[in-house]
Amino acid sequence: MFIKKIRMAVSLVSVAAAMAGLLVFCGARDQKAGPLLFQLHYTSPASSFSVSETAKIFSGGSGYNIYVDAKIAAALASEYPSLAFKECDAVLNPPSSDKKALLISDLRGLVPTMKLAAIDKCYPWGKLESGYELSESEYPLLKKYAETWDSNSHITIVQTGVTAMSRAFMGVVDGHGDIKRPVEKVRQITAAADIATTSNEVSFTENCKYPLPNRMEFCSPMRYFDILKYANFKIIELTGNHNNDYGSEANTKTINLYEKEGMKFFGGGRNKAEAESVLYIKVKDTTFAFTGSNEWGPPNAWATEKKAGAAKFSSALFDKTVKEAVSRADIVFVTVQWGNENDPNPYKQQIEYFHKAADLGAHIMVSSSAHRAMGLEFYKNRFISYGLGNFLFDQMQTINHRRGLIARHHFYAKRHVQTELIPYLMYNSSEPVIVKGKEAGELFDYVYKYSIGSAFR
Repeated sequence: MFIKKIRMAVSLVSVAAAMAGLLVFCGARDQKAGPLLFQLHYTSPASSFSVSETAKIFSGGSGYNIYVDAKIAAALASEYPSLAFKECDAVLNPPSSDKKALLISDLRGLVPTMKLAAIDKCYPWGKLESGYELSESEYPLLKKYAETWDSNSHITIVQTGVTAMSRAFMGVVDGHGDIKRPVEKVRQITAAADIATTSNEVSFTENCKYPLPNRMEFCSPMRYFDILKYANFKIIELTGNHNNDYGSEANTKTINLYEKEGMKFFGGGRNKAEAESVLYIKVKDTTFAFTGSNEWGPPNAWATEKKAGAAKFSSALFDKTVKEAVSRADIVFVTVQWGNENDPNPYKQQIEYFHKAADLGAHIMVSSSAHRAMGLEFYKNRFISYGLGNFLFDQMQTINHRRGLIARHHFYAKRHVQTELIPYLMYNSSEPVIVKGKEAGELFDYVYKYSIGSAFR
């Protein structure tokens, strides 16, 4: 049952006073006040509130089931005695399964299993603009009893799905000649992140020309490397099954090029030992680990002691690398190139191993082989994507092959606190374009249909 607070008659004067209380810190730089946050069911169609709408919620007339994190419950009840709510431990027991839930917390209660609502289009980390880019802005709902915001504790990592700049992609880009055009509509998202990572499945070669002699053996022209640079990708996943299509030497030269340009890589390497190693990156005061492997081959794609390639998936390697990463890093990413590329229902093996990774302490698990946006899961409050879809690839045969998601992960004080899923459609066999409205809604409906767990029901 919801805790019943003593209800007071709400006059026009008291409502005005409540709104004044909300607005007092708007635009202020009061370092003694912190953001008060509103979190919703992950699939909620609502995504934002105005300051005036929050005043109505505090007066007790929202229509939501109100939950308040225990860390701020007493202070909130004192300020808003007409608000009825249920107290909870937001981190350990968030109301993720309640479709009508509205969880009120400060930063300590921010959780990835629920969707953070913007207030006047603002989040603590910035204002959400029309193209999903973030701009600097003052958060409008601050409270003295809420934990204060520290920008040095906030980190964003942007993660995309399949990149394979080959085949029809080449024909289109070579036709218009604009190397920047493929990522022009999403660069404001990738370039602004602290780290942007993509799974690039194709090596760069000087002799790569369109059309390819064999449409199932991929290469990328050397000049396309500038596309990755323009998008500001800092980490390249190398678990893909096409990096050795033009020989391991081309793969080795491509990895050397990543290294020369200051890009890091994981899930593949110039030999087996390098491919199987865990990548560690420190951003501000947080250490991130990335580990990846390729489950289905083909055998030519796997690295050997003397040949470049992807790390070959095995139960032993999976356990070893995840355990090592968890022991040495604050946040752990686990990716696998599974054999499932197109089935929206995850295979039993995918579920079992990603659950195992979470049990071992990993935070974010992503299937990197999916050619369509697939379902999600929060297992023990850890984020799983069974596929983000194609990112820079030529597949246009169905609407689902054109649909994709950019995951913008947010970390605060060494915790994973949110993942924004940014929807897009592929155009011209080469260009991901951000979508909203009906197109975005249909994409999310598809993803949620195949998602697992109460956070999506």
